Amino acid sequence: MWPAVSTLIWTAVALALIGVYLSWTAGRLDRLHARIDAARAALDAQLLRRASVAQELATAGVLDPAASMVLYQAAHAARQAEEEHREVAESELTQALRAVFAEPGQVV
Repeated sequence: MWPAVSTLIWTAVALALIGVYLSWTAGRLDRLHARIDAARAALDAQLLRRASVAQELATAGVLDPAASMVLYQAAHAARQAEEEHREVAESELTQALRAVFAEPGQVV
């Protein structure tokens, strides 16, 4: 009878250790999920600020009219883009910013 009790105790200890490990892992995953959500929110806020500044720059009158129009349209598209199309719109805004500031003559 003693070997059966000993086996039962070792099984209970092993199950308790597995439970503690799984609980610890679940806590880590939950904290990681919260960090990812916070990072995504911060990134979205920065991207919206960038698009807003680009729109303000396009309407400030310091760029030539063609560059202003290109930059304004790209910034507007980036601000209005849905989640699925956001990456493409941000990429197009980056390309527009590079094109506008590639030549020193664009800025008045």
